[in-house]
Amino acid sequence: MRFPNPAPPRRALPLAFALLASAPAFADTERLESDLRALVAEQGELVIGYLSTSLLGGETRAEELRFEGPDGETLWIDRYVVKGDYERPDSVTLEGIRVEGIRLEDAPQELEASLVLGVARIVLDDPGSAVPPRDDEALAEEWLDVMTLTELSLEHPEGMLASLASLDLDGDFEDGQGGLALEALAVDLDRLITLSPEEERTRLRMASNVLTDGSGQLHLDAGFDARWEPEDEQTGRLFSDGELTLRDALVMAIDLESLLALPEGAEVASLLADGTLLEEAALGGGRFELRLAERGLFARLATLGATMEGISKAQYLEQARTQAEGFGMMFGPQVRDLLNGLVDLMAGGAEELVVTLDLPAEERLESFAEDPLALPERFAMQVETR
Repeated sequence: MRFPNPAPPRRALPLAFALLASAPAFADTERLESDLRALVAEQGELVIGYLSTSLLGGETRAEELRFEGPDGETLWIDRYVVKGDYERPDSVTLEGIRVEGIRLEDAPQELEASLVLGVARIVLDDPGSAVPPRDDEALAEEWLDVMTLTELSLEHPEGMLASLASLDLDGDFEDGQGGLALEALAVDLDRLITLSPEEERTRLRMASNVLTDGSGQLHLDAGFDARWEPEDEQTGRLFSDGELTLRDALVMAIDLESLLALPEGAEVASLLADGTLLEEAALGGGRFELRLAERGLFARLATLGATMEGISKAQYLEQARTQAEGFGMMFGPQVRDLLNGLVDLMAGGAEELVVTLDLPAEERLESFAEDPLALPERFAMQVETR
């Protein structure tokens, strides 16, 4: 006689344990739905296609989201993915974002009509919560510290107004470094001007022609990094460098190295994150360099200035040099050299202007505001053209 085996089949054991382990994970889908609905409560209607979670947890998804706001705007999100512990996610990813019915303050009706904003993907690293906080300050500090955005577009029925290949932001300075990078920002200034109020179009076209050499298409790339190297509990060195390139216009680059003394009890990560480090800390010396490389902008500025004054370009440049000498007599040789350097860029006599500042020691930035005209001398400013 054979007796039945009271133990569950071997194949059932892993499944049973998996179901027990995933019970909290299934609860995360309910929390995600509840938190998303609470975020937009009384602001519009949110529809969620479906929610899911990985079998053993670690990833919670909401898909096919649609939010309709009170002013007619509509937001679609294909996927909203929370990875890691729901209480403290490793990352939150939004994919397939589309916004219609955008309202721009003081924008003409022609520009607002049927604007569509699209973003392929936004990835937020260590955001602090699975859904964004309602408070704007908390949103910036807790949710947008480390973010990567790819393939942004702003479209109008008449065509694309702007696009951005990617944006990388690292505003979390707990590790002593951070930065910002913009890749391939493109703006169709011609189309924006056409959609602007008629009385503003002449002025806007003049600015567009100077910036884009008449193409009406603005293209920009930029990257900036900052790094903090502590020397003791209260002092350290701040290194920062970056470059902004405006196609067919100019390249601007900066390079900073400065010894700083922090206020008592202050944390450098907090001061860097909120942009107050240079205001709160005392300077202990250092060096700052600004480089401007001519790519056509300054030559066009000279042409525009001459046209507006009804004189030749040569006359305009000679007038600018005379003014530079006059300002130099009033404010010192450093100001004269700086203004003459800009004239050299406009005249084609130089391709690059380099301004170097030797930062003084034991100074607070507030003290410089007391006598701004003496700043070039106090900073030992040097100007070089190449």
